[in-house]
Amino acid sequence: MHNARLPGSRGTAAGSVFFHHKTLLAISLSALATCASADEPVALDDLVVTTGLEPMVAEDVSGSLTVITREEIERRQVKFLSELLRTVPGFAVNRAGGPGALTQVRVRGAEANQLLVLVDGIRANDPASGDEFQFQYALTADIERIEIVRGPQSAIWGTDALAGVINIIRRKDIAPDSGYLKSNAEGGSFGSFTAGVEGGMQRGRATFSGGVNYLESDGTNISLQGDEKDGTENTTADARLDFDLNDAWRLTLTGELVDARSDFDGVSFITGLPEDSDQYTEIDRTYASAGLFYNPGGGRWDASATVNWLDSDNQNYSFGAWESSTAADTLEYRLRASLGLGASPEDHRLSFALDHRDVDFEQRGQASDFGDPNQDQSYDVTGYAAEYLGRPTDSLSWSLSVRQDDYSDFDDATTWQTGASYRWDSGVRLRGSVGTGSKAPTFIERFGFFPDFFLGNPDLEPETSMGWELGIDLPIGAQGAELGITWFDQTLEDEIDGFVFDPATFFFTAANRDGKSERQGLELTLFAPITGGLSVQGAYTYTDAEEFAADGSLAPELRRPEHMASLVLNQVFAEGRGNLNLSASYNGSQLDNYFPPPNYSQIVVELDGYTLVDFAASWAITPSLELTGRVTNLLDEDYEEVLGFASAGRGWFVGIRGQLSR
Repeated sequence: MHNARLPGSRGTAAGSVFFHHKTLLAISLSALATCASADEPVALDDLVVTTGLEPMVAEDVSGSLTVITREEIERRQVKFLSELLRTVPGFAVNRAGGPGALTQVRVRGAEANQLLVLVDGIRANDPASGDEFQFQYALTADIERIEIVRGPQSAIWGTDALAGVINIIRRKDIAPDSGYLKSNAEGGSFGSFTAGVEGGMQRGRATFSGGVNYLESDGTNISLQGDEKDGTENTTADARLDFDLNDAWRLTLTGELVDARSDFDGVSFITGLPEDSDQYTEIDRTYASAGLFYNPGGGRWDASATVNWLDSDNQNYSFGAWESSTAADTLEYRLRASLGLGASPEDHRLSFALDHRDVDFEQRGQASDFGDPNQDQSYDVTGYAAEYLGRPTDSLSWSLSVRQDDYSDFDDATTWQTGASYRWDSGVRLRGSVGTGSKAPTFIERFGFFPDFFLGNPDLEPETSMGWELGIDLPIGAQGAELGITWFDQTLEDEIDGFVFDPATFFFTAANRDGKSERQGLELTLFAPITGGLSVQGAYTYTDAEEFAADGSLAPELRRPEHMASLVLNQVFAEGRGNLNLSASYNGSQLDNYFPPPNYSQIVVELDGYTLVDFAASWAITPSLELTGRVTNLLDEDYEEVLGFASAGRGWFVGIRGQLSR
């Protein structure tokens, strides 16, 4: 299998190319120079669009919900989405090296491709990369908020949402007859440079927003030996147009382009560990959506029709020569309607959705006597979903969802979910949910071919799961502090093992496992605003994830640390002109695979736990111009998140941000 792959993982690599930074820097500095005043961005309503067919008030969500705001992103100054996720309860991040290196995210002990990522509602998991979202190419620029829902969400979103959903929502809400322009530039360690311009305006019935952001880094040496650096480049551009046709109808057009490149090191045939090599991946991603929305305001009906498109292309190069590629094209049509019932339509709503998705896959490589990787595959799926949301009293809300997915190539899947939330007058809230999940086999698992190593299995069946969680939110004191406690449990059946040795072909292949994988644990969360501009956020997760080994015994799953914890301290001072942010994340010891030569038999090894501490500071020189600085890996921790891959040491960065609003 292609050696850009994380050993023992399910996904394949992806990467891409660049945009000349001097041009973008000139635009950034020009915008900074013209900034004259800054206004607060328009806040979104307290609605969550990810948890159901119909947006829900956050108070009514029965599952575990985390919302990361634009303000938090700017205070922490992180550049990659995956770095934000290190402080989210239940999230384990594994990055094979420094910034831009192949990154996987696992939630509550699940696989990386059992987490669905949406970009403004567009499915962003790449069918050409094992159905994983490629976090190493996801920048935080121009994001308004991120909604994260943990637990099975297949009853709403279908496949890939077995363990949870992340919805990346770009900035779009702008005050009437106003506009803004923002710009930033930063440089620092590892030959790193970032710059970006974003803005928007609202005129009459039309609202436009968008941005262009660039990142490059010489990187660090991701092998434990040698001195060759592995860098990355990334240009991400996005745009959105909202047009109110009248008081009831709205047209929305959304698009995003990602053009990136990332270097990586191959695995030595002598040691079985990474070694310096001139290898890289170039990627192109196109996300596009067109939607027509009907909402008369105060009426019983609202509805929408959307068309979403994802196009991905991953080109792999070795020592200057093209080696292989994968590509995918996904076209989705989605209809949704919601009806309010009874005397109070907002308290009782029945919603329906119909969607159809066509998915095409392409693999290219060098044919040989051992086989031909060149192939084109496809499948389609039609989903039918229904949901009831009820609020019989001001304190109680509950929901029930059911979905049927009809696949063209394998067994259909039926999933459901129900949950409830109750809050007492004291502020104590009890919530719980139970539901099922489904994950379709990937193209790589079914048809993938890698000379001398892997041959796909077209007879695979979808993975299925049953999960529940029970949570309680406890108010503390009179300052708005809250402690959250959540117990979760999920059982996975028909789990797909992508490293099964086939004695008939002497290749590895994929197969559905017998038995069940158990994932259970505890999440603790704390939010405490403290007088004097100081706030504290904390989280702790205990995860017990086990799977059936080849001998029939239960064994801990790889790259699922039992213990994870995080702490974020933020201090606002000087009447809001200054901000200090300290974030710490602890990742306990975890297991990983090692396939040492000459027989490459699997050995399970333990990676030591580690603690990452980042510090960020900002100071507003004027109301429209701000200096920024940050230090990553403040303690200069020496650690591995994937066996044999060295992570980056301490890094120092200085930047400037500005905004013009009117």
